Amino acid sequence: MIWQSDAPTRLLESVLVVPLTTNLSRAHLAGTALIESFADRRPPEDSVALAFQLRAIPKASLVARIRELTPSEWDELELATDEALGRIRPQ
Repeated sequence: MIWQSDAPTRLLESVLVVPLTTNLSRAHLAGTALIESFADRRPPEDSVALAFQLRAIPKASLVARIRELTPSEWDELELATDEALGRIRPQ
């Protein structure tokens, strides 16, 4: 998932992303956030966002937009990112 504001995304050739995994056992780790599937929306399975693996990739690598996060998912991902970057202690 893209984890950067629109201004740099428009200007740069790369984007910051948080990779997802369907390995739900990773959800207990610090720096992770649960992304739930919905019947009519993607991802097709519950996933875990791995904020501790934040990385830059070329924009050309992006294939399709999946969906926007819900407000609670944004909150959880912000917390996971703060944990991953050492801004707060993991809960």
